[in-house]
Amino acid sequence: MKFNRPRSRSEEVFINLTPLIDVVFLLLIFFMVSTTFATIRYGIKVNLPRTVTPQEKVKENIVISITKDGHIYLGKVWIKREDRLVSLLRKQIKKRGGMVVINADKDVKHGRVVRVMDLARMAGATRLGILTFPEKEKK
Repeated sequence: MKFNRPRSRSEEVFINLTPLIDVVFLLLIFFMVSTTFATIRYGIKVNLPRTVTPQEKVKENIVISITKDGHIYLGKVWIKREDRLVSLLRKQIKKRGGMVVINADKDVKHGRVVRVMDLARMAGATRLGILTFPEKEKK
């Protein structure tokens, strides 16, 4: 026993593409926004000095950034007073440990970098490092 349903030409089947297009646009926007955040390496953009020697890779570290105009940042937090840097850094060293890395612009005066290193030592940092940008060896 076979039942045939008569189909009228007015009942055409179609796929609604509007939700699919919405999802594709949302994914596009998500990836565009997330890649712009990935380009900033340590939160504060500075022009690092270049070196030829290999760098030690550290997974857990505390980053202190010094911008070209002399502003100091602990992570992404702007530090206005040096004594505040010591207290905040002391808390982070107790909580996270690890290495304290100085992310200083190449145009910052040497004395400023040495002062920040001294403040890090006062906060209890036992391991200090300076970030540099690797340069290709000339042959």
